[in-house]
Amino acid sequence: MLLEIEHKIHFDYSDFINESWMELRVEPKATPEQTLRSYFLAIGPPSTVNAFTDWLGNVVHTFSIAKFHNRIEILSRSIVDIHRPEYDPSAFAVYPEAVDGPERDMLLFGGPIENSEALQAFNAKIPQKAETIGDMIQEISEAMKSELKYLPNVTQYDSSIDHALEIKAGVCQDFAQIMIGVLRLRGIPARYVNGYLHVEKTDVAESHAWVEFWVPGRGWCAFDPTNHIYPTNHHVVVAVGRNYDDVPPNKGVFRGFASETLTAEVRTRVITEDEVRPMRDQLGSIEVPVYTKVPARATTSLQGQVVEQAQQQQQQ
Repeated sequence: MLLEIEHKIHFDYSDFINESWMELRVEPKATPEQTLRSYFLAIGPPSTVNAFTDWLGNVVHTFSIAKFHNRIEILSRSIVDIHRPEYDPSAFAVYPEAVDGPERDMLLFGGPIENSEALQAFNAKIPQKAETIGDMIQEISEAMKSELKYLPNVTQYDSSIDHALEIKAGVCQDFAQIMIGVLRLRGIPARYVNGYLHVEKTDVAESHAWVEFWVPGRGWCAFDPTNHIYPTNHHVVVAVGRNYDDVPPNKGVFRGFASETLTAEVRTRVITEDEVRPMRDQLGSIEVPVYTKVPARATTSLQGQVVEQAQQQQQQ
């Protein structure tokens, strides 16, 4: 299936800032299950954009804005051909006693996924009768469906799994990280997926998150614990990591005392082969004004400290 994806990110600042630096993970990955046919990225104020591949194979774009500005606009547009095979959970083997190789990194706890008492208590509630990894995934999914509710705005992008387990609610980011924690407790390497989910009958989509787990002889396989399904051709992978902290759509710093407001919008649509546009690796600019000196209407001093971005997109 061919999907066109448009991701807009808009930052508004309460006063002028300068020396912004930002890192983006919004370009879909090239994987055996999806082909990136075309990609376009535009930044405003106009900036030089650099790209590199991080240690997990994710494409990262960076840019900086030295002059004074009070908003930043980002537009990412991609065309992806998704061709996921149907999973056969019965083929997922029993996991061996030891894990060798780079997959060991995905057994480690840290960041928002801690080996906490809350996680251990949740794991203890789940039946452990499964003889295969496929059965185990089903048992964990059913327990999450029974114990947790999907509720927007009850957690934040930097919430730990303990918070979601305490209130028994959260969004896809929380669901993914809780399943990862349970799998790691059981010796199954698991990683976090940042991506998009195409929703039928509307062009309004979501920045979504799900899980990949390691199966001997098959490699990384995926499961969406929020929707309790194996991913379909509606799921588009952008980046993978140990947890959300490895793969946020945006993060950065700026100099100033302004408060920051972030708005993000994702739209997807199914397209035909005739609609594919050759825009791979194209960069553009969005006209947002910058100033070499602080405009007279600025209300606060801009000789302030460097501030980490207060806002990141929580994946829904």
